[in-house]
Amino acid sequence: MKRLREINWLMVALVGGVVLLTLAGAGLLGAYYMLSHRPAQEPAWVNPIDLIRPEAVAPDLAVLTLAGETDDRVIGAALDAGETESAYAALSYALLLSDNVRSGHWLLLADRYLQSDARRASASNQAALDLAALGPALNDLARGDVSLQAAHYFASLGKPWAARLALAQAESIARYSLTMMPSQRRLLLSHVVAAYQGLGDTKTAASIRAKMDDASEGPGISVESGQALLPALRGSVVLPPEVTTAVIARQQAAANMAAKWLAAPPSGRNSLAEALGGALRAEEAARSAFYAKGGEMQLADRLALLHDRLAWLTIKYRVAHQGYGVPLVPEWSDEAESIRSELNAAYTDLINGYGQQLDTLSPADAARARVELLRQGVLWTRLGLFPDHAEQALSEQLAQALQQLWTRQGGSGLTIVNQDSHGQRFFLLSGADVPKEGARTPG
Repeated sequence: MKRLREINWLMVALVGGVVLLTLAGAGLLGAYYMLSHRPAQEPAWVNPIDLIRPEAVAPDLAVLTLAGETDDRVIGAALDAGETESAYAALSYALLLSDNVRSGHWLLLADRYLQSDARRASASNQAALDLAALGPALNDLARGDVSLQAAHYFASLGKPWAARLALAQAESIARYSLTMMPSQRRLLLSHVVAAYQGLGDTKTAASIRAKMDDASEGPGISVESGQALLPALRGSVVLPPEVTTAVIARQQAAANMAAKWLAAPPSGRNSLAEALGGALRAEEAARSAFYAKGGEMQLADRLALLHDRLAWLTIKYRVAHQGYGVPLVPEWSDEAESIRSELNAAYTDLINGYGQQLDTLSPADAARARVELLRQGVLWTRLGLFPDHAEQALSEQLAQALQQLWTRQGGSGLTIVNQDSHGQRFFLLSGADVPKEGARTPG
C-alpha cells in the first residue's frame, strides 16, 4: 500500500509538471505572437542614400551626369521616362542643385512613391520638409509652400501627426516671416486652415481663421531677404591641364556608354562600363596629385578646392555603392569605407574653413553667415551627403548661432527648433517669441 501511494504521488507530480510546462509554453507562444504582430517602430531617421536600389537604376540615364549633363536635367529626364529609381539615385547624390529645385524634386518623388513605396515616399517627403526649415537659399514663400505639400503627403501616408507638424511650420512662416507681403501671409494661412479641415481638426482651423486678420497684417511692402554670404568668402581654382584632359576623357566615355548601352549586347555593355571605369581611374590619379597641393593655397582658394574635391568624392562614393546601376570601378567598392572617411574629412575641413573666414566679416554679417553655414551643414547630414554622425554637434552650434542672430534682430522673425515625435526628429521653423510645447532648440 505504501508503494502504491508513492507511485500515485509521483504520477501527480508528473502531471503537475506537464501542466506547468504547457502553461509556460502557451505563455511563450502568446508573447511571441504579441511581439511578432506588434507594429514595427519606424526608424528615427532614414538616410535617403541607403534606400537606393542599384539594380533598379538605368545605367544609360545615370551616367549622363558623368557625361557633363546637369543633375536637374538628368533627374527630369528620368522622371519623364518613368525611371523613378534613376531619378531617386541622381537626386540623392546631387550636390549642385539649388534648394528650390532640390525640394521640388523631393516632393515629386514623394508623389511618385505614394502608392507604390510608402517608405521611400516618407523619406522623400522628410527630405523636402528638412529643406523647408534648413535650406539657406529658400525664401519664406517657398518654405511655406513646401511645408503645405509635405503636410499633404504625410496625411496621405497615414501620418496625421507629421502633417500637423508641417502645418504648424507653415502657420509660423505666415505669422512671423519678415519678408512676406500681407496678401501672401493671408493666402498661406487660408491654405493651412483648409489643410487642418481636411485632417478633421476643425477646432484648430477655426482658431487660425479667427486670428487671420491680425496675423496677415503687415507694412504692405516686401522686405528682401539678405543675399547669401558664404559664396563671397571663397576664392577660385583653375584645374590644371592634366585634370581637364582627364575630365574630358571621362565625359566622352560616359556619353559613349549612355548612347550605346541599350543596343549593346552583354559583352558590349561590359566593355562600355570598363572604358568608363578606366577613365574614372585616370581622373582619380590626376585629381589626387592636384588636391595634394591644396595646402599651398590661400584659405579662400582652398575652400573652392574643397568644393571641387567634395564633388569628386561624391562621385567616387556613388561609384563605390554602384549608384550608377553597374560596377564601374570594382576596387572602389572594397574601399567604400575609406572613401566615406575622406568625404567626412572634406566636409569637416570645409565647414571649419568657412568658420575661419567668418572673422573677415562685420559682426552683423558674421552672425548671419554663421547661421547660413550651420544650416547648410545640418542639411548635408540630413540628406546623407555628409555621411558622418555630425548632426548633433552641428545642431547644437546652430542653436547657439540662431540665439545670437535672434537677439540681434530684436527677438523677431523665425528660428529653428527640433521636435521629437513618434521616434523621429523634425527640424522646424517657429516664431522666435512663441515657445512650442514639446519642442526644443536644436541640440
